[in-house]
Amino acid sequence: MLQLPAWLIEEARRGRVVLFLGAGASIGARKPSGQSAPDGTRLRDQLCERFLGGRYKNESLAWVAELAISETDLSTVQDFIADLFRDLEPADFHLLVPTFKWQGLVTTNYDRVPLCQ
Repeated sequence: MLQLPAWLIEEARRGRVVLFLGAGASIGARKPSGQSAPDGTRLRDQLCERFLGGRYKNESLAWVAELAISETDLSTVQDFIADLFRDLEPADFHLLVPTFKWQGLVTTNYDRVPLCQ
């Protein structure tokens, strides 16, 4: 388990920390069916299968997403990704996020895991 430095814990207690949610923040979230959210590798592969004939699985997610958009259009790719992440239910630890006082919150994620219920 990750050990946070004491100074960072104190800054978080004071509400002086910005939470950055990047790749992996949705790990643990599941759909009602039990299916987990795709990680970056699985998302890339699903984009390759859907839009690129299964090719380019050795490329980065960002590059594959751009190729998929060039093959169709931005809205089509966004809708496909939204469907993959729709209806995710948070894990118990996701529900802890709103119990802290954050200076701010930044995210780059595709998912929309609800952090409170």
